[in-house]
Amino acid sequence: MKYLTTLEVANALAVSKQTLLNWLYLGKVPEPPRNKKGYRLWSPSRVSLIRKLIVDGRLHKRTVVHRDASNRPDVVSEYAREVNQFLQEGQVDVEMFLKELARLNTGVAQRVSFRRLGPGRNSKSA
Repeated sequence: MKYLTTLEVANALAVSKQTLLNWLYLGKVPEPPRNKKGYRLWSPSRVSLIRKLIVDGRLHKRTVVHRDASNRPDVVSEYAREVNQFLQEGQVDVEMFLKELARLNTGVAQRVSFRRLGPGRNSKSA
């Protein structure tokens, strides 16, 4: 069986090598076995699996890994995009997500308001 290099796989999938590695680091793609020198051994069947994940919309070509927390606007924006994508794809209730986030992180609870107007509960009734 002929194995492909990481760069060959990235080219075959029309993504950058870094995007493919990001998917690996995030656990979105199963780690392939390695040879004695530590190089990844990408089999054609593994490449087909990744191609199917892309076609099914489960992998996105604009995946960035930030190893350190940062308040840089570009990093915060990327995190927000990924969370938004997660919420939309998983059809997750945003209010429920925020409540759970606030439960896990008290700093979030202090900043997020969970008020929600229900039916017939207008802010001002005439």
